[in-house]
Amino acid sequence: MPDLIPRAKSLGVIVVENPTHFAFGELFVRRYGPERAAVMLPLRSLMDAGIPLVIATDGVAGIPVLNPYLSIMFATVYPGKPKESLTREQAVTAFTATAAYAEFAEKQQREIGAGKLADLAVLSQDIFQVPPQDLPKTESVLTIVGGEIAFTSGLLTAK
Repeated sequence: MPDLIPRAKSLGVIVVENPTHFAFGELFVRRYGPERAAVMLPLRSLMDAGIPLVIATDGVAGIPVLNPYLSIMFATVYPGKPKESLTREQAVTAFTATAAYAEFAEKQQREIGAGKLADLAVLSQDIFQVPPQDLPKTESVLTIVGGEIAFTSGLLTAK
């Protein structure tokens, strides 16, 4: 809730949010009432206050809520609360660098370099350029985890 932002900041809280929950706006209205639902889950306000914000997914394998690009889409369009939406750059940072920070792994995972874990993905489309509704269609063409190829679609070939 917005009135708790200063307290969260003073306590050093890291907020982890799943933006796919934003699709359940009407459920929040019924459960918490329209006044409370209108101010819940203030992404942009948290970030503007300097509170580390992590975007994550949850669910079970095969369920679309595990699609990180769906979460990025919801964070950047924020249905019903556009003033609380993030830029794509902010959403990707919250999903990657800030998530590594929350795991105390930012020194190993934040960037590519010697001694780093070298986790990266080559994507099927430019997630910073496609229309928001096309973000969930993004797929990995190549995924490297810990410096080793974990997945390849076969689209990329070595020369």
